[in-house]
Parts: sequence; C-alpha cells; structure tokens
Amino acid sequence: MTLEDLHKDIDRAWPSHLRRTRELLRIPSVSFTGEGIQESADALQTMIEKLGVRAGQFRTPRTGHPLVHGHLDVGAKKTILLYGMYDVQPVGDLNAWDHPPFAATIAKKGREDILVSRGVYNSKGALAGTLLAIETMLDRGEMPVNVRFLLEGEEELGGKSFPTYVMRNRSTLSEADAAFGFDYSENEKGIPVVTCGLKGCVFLDLITDGANQGGPMSEIHSSDAVWVQSPVWRLMKAVSTFVDDNQVPAVDGMWNDVKGPDKEDRELIRVLAKRVDMDAYRRELGIERFKFEGSKEELLTKYMFEPSLNICGFQAGYNDVGTKTVLPSHAEVKIDIRLVPNMTVEGTVAKVMKHLKRRGFHDVKIRRYEDYPCSRVLASEAPVKATIEAMRYHGKDPEVWPMTAGSAPFYLFDDVLKMPWGGTALGHGGNAHAPNEWASVRGMKEFEKSVITVLRKFADLKG
Repeated sequence: MTLEDLHKDIDRAWPSHLRRTRELLRIPSVSFTGEGIQESADALQTMIEKLGVRAGQFRTPRTGHPLVHGHLDVGAKKTILLYGMYDVQPVGDLNAWDHPPFAATIAKKGREDILVSRGVYNSKGALAGTLLAIETMLDRGEMPVNVRFLLEGEEELGGKSFPTYVMRNRSTLSEADAAFGFDYSENEKGIPVVTCGLKGCVFLDLITDGANQGGPMSEIHSSDAVWVQSPVWRLMKAVSTFVDDNQVPAVDGMWNDVKGPDKEDRELIRVLAKRVDMDAYRRELGIERFKFEGSKEELLTKYMFEPSLNICGFQAGYNDVGTKTVLPSHAEVKIDIRLVPNMTVEGTVAKVMKHLKRRGFHDVKIRRYEDYPCSRVLASEAPVKATIEAMRYHGKDPEVWPMTAGSAPFYLFDDVLKMPWGGTALGHGGNAHAPNEWASVRGMKEFEKSVITVLRKFADLKG
C-alpha cells in the first residue's frame, strides 16, 4: 500500500482514535503521587496486547512504577525500540484550569479545536497516537519494522524501572537498529523541530532543619525569631550562592566541565539563526523578554550548550491565605540542573556538595533522585534522516537543532545500547507541566500519519 492509503485509513478511523486517546488521558497517571499509575499501565498493556504483542510489566524496586514492555515481530528486516512515557505531572492549582484536568475536554483556541488534558502534550497523547498508528499499519499488513516496546511511568520523577530493565536486557535490546520516542514537534508556526540532542538533568532537594543549627525542633511563635535561628533563612542563604546576579550558575567548578558546541554544532546554529523567530518563541513561552540580550546565534548557543540551575519549588512554614506568625522548623527547596555535553551526574552533584561545605553549609541535607546525563545523536544517523525525509514528505521544512534544553533518559540508547535515536513527528500543543495543557486535535491526527511516514522512511533506508 502507498503512504497515502494508510493516511486515508487514519482519516476514516479518526473519530474512534480520538475517542480512545481521550479514554487513556482520562486515567490519571501522576508519577509523584502514584495516582492512576497502575490503571494506566494496565490499559497500555491491553492496548499493545491487542496488537499481537506478548507484553508484561517490570518494576524496581517493588515500590517503583511499572515499565510496560513487549515484542512485536512481523518478520521485518529492521527492529526498533519504541520509547514512550505514560506518567504525567501533578495538576497543580485546580482553580487555574478552565476544564477538569483529566476530563480530556475538546475546546477552542481561536478557531482551532484543541484537547485540554494533563498529559495530552507531554506526552501521553503522543503515546496513544503512536500505538494507534501502529495498529493502523498492522491492520493492513503494512508494519515495516519489528518493535520492542518500552513504555515507562516514571519519567517525570526520574525512576529506576526503565534504566534497570535496559541494563538487565542490554544484550537483547542492543540488537535493535534504532530507538524512537515520538512527540508532537511542530512549533507555533507549524514548523517541525528535529532534535539531535537532549540535556541531562539532576534533581535535588536541599533541606534544612532547625535542630541542626540550634533552632526550633518544631514550629514556634515568630516573635522568638529575634533570638532563634531560622532554617528558612539558612536555606535561602545557601541557595542564593548557586547563581550570580544574572541567575547564571555559579556553583564552584561547574563551568570547568562545559564543552560548548563543536564545528558541526556551530554550523547548525548558524543555519537555525536565519530561520528561528525569537519573538514567536517568546510569545509561545508567554514572557516579555529573555533575561539575556544578544544575537540569535548567541541566544541559541546559550539555550543549547550552557547549563541551567533552576528552583522548581520552595516549601516552608505557613502558605495559606492570611497570616500565621510562626518560625518554621524545616525548609526544603527543589532544584534541577540541566547538564550539557561533558558534564556528568556524579561530578555535578559532588560540585554542589563541595560548594555548600566550602561556605560552611555543612548542615544542608541533600535528597537525590534518579538522574541522567545528556544524550546526542548525529544529524546523519538513520533515525534523524528518516524524520527529516518524513517531514518533507508532509510538505514541511524542518528545523534541525543540535541540542534542546529538554531532558529525557535517551542516554540509555546512545550511550548504553550504542544506537541512534529519533522521534520528530507532526502535531503541536502547549502548557506542558502547567494548567490547561493542550494539543491541537487536527495536529493529533496528522501526528499519527507522520509516525507511519517516519517508520516507513526508516525501513526503506539502506544500511
């Protein structure tokens, strides 16, 4: 069959596909709380078993969230690893949502139909669309590759099930030709973005307790702050040393590991700078200005090849409406550090700890999560070439980015399993991790078509 025939099948089946995607999105799957995680994993296992896949679930430790895995063998010459994530972020402030976060509501954004739901854009909606695209090809006997499914429920909290499974099955998984993890990849102007690199990420909680500095063992009246040490001020002082006045990372020695772009990267940046509309990107983020000035090339280079250190949240004392005059006994701050090439997870954590101790903050405790380094793939590798060809088939001229500031555990593919990866597809949305997360309904349908195109293009590549 031609690609056009398969794309027409998506058009005919779209009402059913949209309904099934909404059904999956209506199952909460918040990794931080565990809400709906098992139900989502079971639903996904059922979906891929209906494709003829012998599927199962793997988790470690026992309290971890399940990785849904399975093997589809259609006798094709090439095999891919298909990565997907079904966990989502907490919904946050319910009052900030225009629609219930797990209702998968069809709404309007201007004249465009959109689907509003936690996880629709990042990345449960794309996962459902990928599975439905595969179903479409299988129904026609046109599946061009064999697939090993790796669908995790811990990406948002950096869990261990996925990396542990990969390590334990390294020999079998490394026999695949490439890995794919499909996402909606069109920007505000409808231009697909092909990404060849992802920053790594270190998640840390920094904690102070009053007892460690002679302060309160439990919450006390704020009038005693005149002579009692505050763990909140202590933590704020410690964290304030992590960046300079321009909010550039200032952890001792961190910049020693920053490699910067190479010659090929600089050429891609030069080409990108001619195409990227920074004002459109700024509008998409909902900000008035960037914190730095400079040429497009300078801003793009910072975005892709410089580390960041961000405060995700701060928790201490009383945070409800009104006043409550207390001196808290405990404070915590959540930070993430985005890693660029040559930066390592353990090296970065060690630098943070030494930085604190050098300034006398021996009492600040650190809680760690599952972290991962950056990952890279060459633009000449087969998965990237296939995605570029597929986007052009759909009449799109994609932008090729050597790196993006986003993170995913794709180091397991290029660093551990020694294989290239890709995953650009059509579709667009916004408000990832924020209220009113959304995706274009039309884009979701085009996404499914483009997944079919990418896999066909990849299968047809020689070598």
